[in-house]
Amino acid sequence: MSIKTHIFANMRHIFLTLLCAAALLLSCEKPINGYVIPTPSNNGNNQTQPQKPDEPETTDPDPQTPVVTPPDGFVIVGYATYWDKTIPNPEYLTHICYAFAHINNDFETLDIKTPSRLTTIAGLKKDKPTLKVLLSIGGWEAGNFSEMAASETHRKKFAQNCLKAVNQYGLDGIDLDWEYPTSSDAGISSSPDDTKNFTLLVKELRTVLGADKLLTMASSSSAKYIDFKDVTPYFNFINIMTYDMGKPPYHNAGLYKSSKTKRSCDESVTLHFNKGVPYEKIVLGIPFYGHGDGKAFTTDCLDYRDITPGKYTEMWDNTAQVPFLVDDLGNMVLSFDNAKSVGLKAEYIQKKGLRGAMYWNIEADDDKWTLSRAISSCLIGTGKEEPEPANAFLATNQYVQKYMEEVNYPNTNNPDTDKEYYDTKVIGYPGGGPSENDIELPPTYTITWTASSSAQTLTVKEGDWTRDYSLAAGVGKQEITNLVPKTTYEWTVTSSGKQVASGSFVTTGLLRQVYFEPNVRNGRDLGGWKGLNGKTVAFHKLYRGGAIHKSRTSDKGKAEMLAEGIKAEVDLREASDVPKESPLGSTVAFLAPGFDSGYNHMVRDNPAKVKETFCWIVARLREGKPVYFHCAAGRDRTGTLAVLLLGTLGVSESDMAKDYELTYFSPKDWGMSKDDDGNWYYGHVRTAYSYKSIRKTIFSQTDSGTYQERIAKYLVKIGVPQKDIDDLRTIMLK
Repeated sequence: MSIKTHIFANMRHIFLTLLCAAALLLSCEKPINGYVIPTPSNNGNNQTQPQKPDEPETTDPDPQTPVVTPPDGFVIVGYATYWDKTIPNPEYLTHICYAFAHINNDFETLDIKTPSRLTTIAGLKKDKPTLKVLLSIGGWEAGNFSEMAASETHRKKFAQNCLKAVNQYGLDGIDLDWEYPTSSDAGISSSPDDTKNFTLLVKELRTVLGADKLLTMASSSSAKYIDFKDVTPYFNFINIMTYDMGKPPYHNAGLYKSSKTKRSCDESVTLHFNKGVPYEKIVLGIPFYGHGDGKAFTTDCLDYRDITPGKYTEMWDNTAQVPFLVDDLGNMVLSFDNAKSVGLKAEYIQKKGLRGAMYWNIEADDDKWTLSRAISSCLIGTGKEEPEPANAFLATNQYVQKYMEEVNYPNTNNPDTDKEYYDTKVIGYPGGGPSENDIELPPTYTITWTASSSAQTLTVKEGDWTRDYSLAAGVGKQEITNLVPKTTYEWTVTSSGKQVASGSFVTTGLLRQVYFEPNVRNGRDLGGWKGLNGKTVAFHKLYRGGAIHKSRTSDKGKAEMLAEGIKAEVDLREASDVPKESPLGSTVAFLAPGFDSGYNHMVRDNPAKVKETFCWIVARLREGKPVYFHCAAGRDRTGTLAVLLLGTLGVSESDMAKDYELTYFSPKDWGMSKDDDGNWYYGHVRTAYSYKSIRKTIFSQTDSGTYQERIAKYLVKIGVPQKDIDDLRTIMLK
């Protein structure tokens, strides 16, 4: 070959290379806000065809690498519904999707359901700035997607309205929940072009929202309806709805394939991976509800908070890694998830390298956030229950502790308790009146040290609470009672201005009992119960119990009450029995509204006095004065007021019932019995007339809501200012 020919050949090669490069550049889209926007695939006719139900699943061993690198750490996405009032606990979440907004009939604007609730949930970011809140658009039976996505004009205006909503409510992005493109199973319109148009819609949304806002979607567990290779680069992550995959006799959401699954979570993850969604963009869906068989459980879906085995037996599928209930014949009657199964799913997310977990829905969890904590403790390290020290001192009477651990009632929200609860008993209670075995007496902890030869002062501190004990020279021990459970106490001993000893001890337990000599019945602190938004009712503010007059309380007992910090008293007995001022002294604020009896006679027949009492208590708490309220024995009138206070604070129906039932624990003629073998047992009396009548009155005088919500409505109805309700919650919930 000549030099001239060689030069010409090289020039021709360079020209063809430049020509090909130019053609490639013209065929590609430019990056938008840091995202590479790929050209939709053609499939020969510039239209992505939806996968038909009978088509085999395709595989792709090398799925497309995401363009957007996800931030470090797992995500936990919870859906909060517009129709509920439960406020999510941000401690257990990284993202909240507000469900839902719908597309209006103009195919462009949004109908945001209950916008005031959206504002409240977005406001949670003030307490947790890292929390992300998205507006979820769609849901089952939510239509107008197909028409909107088919028109370029509609798509653009819809995307602009999404950005407007994000800015108006201070949100972090949009979650698409179109169920499903090309499908009319939900009773919505559809088109064969939906899959192609969905890609165009997602591209428009990403362009309008920009790179700094989140864009996510909810996907069918089947991985159908969507061209994931085309759309995945636009999404921050994809929530796969790995639930509703079966009903009895099949599992709702089995983790792995078994004889009782139609499709498993693991299979769904694989389907999405094979369709082009990398593991690091997959968020695994977890149901906070179960599916019933339609017979044993008449409702199809049952929230986790409402699931109790009752007469059915709980089983565990070792292969699918989920629980289920069976009847006497072994037939599955309910498929659901519990703390164990969702914890295993969280571990699966870690091992598989997925982006995180999503659950439907936040409000279905119980009042202790059992499922939420099981997930968050594994993925983001919150909600863990730290093990108590081996030497922790049990501050709750052992028999009361036994009751608290063994007894759990369902939260039925049904006023007719006769049909909701079954009688049972707990063996092993001693019963009887005041004695060393009396279950009303809290345990006593003894502090010991090397005594000083001079007068001494023992200072005991727990949080902001302190108490000083003046002790003579040579004394080297002090008994401490009425202890707060699950806390650390610190103590120091000083003498002649110098510290001579110090130490600390840790307590455990589930209820703070208080006892004031010689015979104050049913004394306890209302603190410690779980209330609204996962917060805990504060200790040292509200106390309940029996009367503190005459022989019931000695001067020593009264001194103990004052040392505890009690500065206000409510005497709920009939007017003829009450004194003119508190037996604790004139410095203690005193109210005697005069109730002849408790339960429905209070809430139904004396609403004005109930209002007066409630508002008076809140006023004293505003002044920083802890309140002790009581009747004679600390049972019906005291228990009724406790129900109103605890209900307002959002304490669960189950825990309110336990607090009321504890009223009847002792002495033995108030509920203690012996069985044929001579064992003491406590027969549960939650369905006693007194408690039942309170509930029926509250339900009859309010129109809707949970028992707690109805209690607040009842109080407003009888004239309690909303501000008093709000202030009580602010003061008492920590």
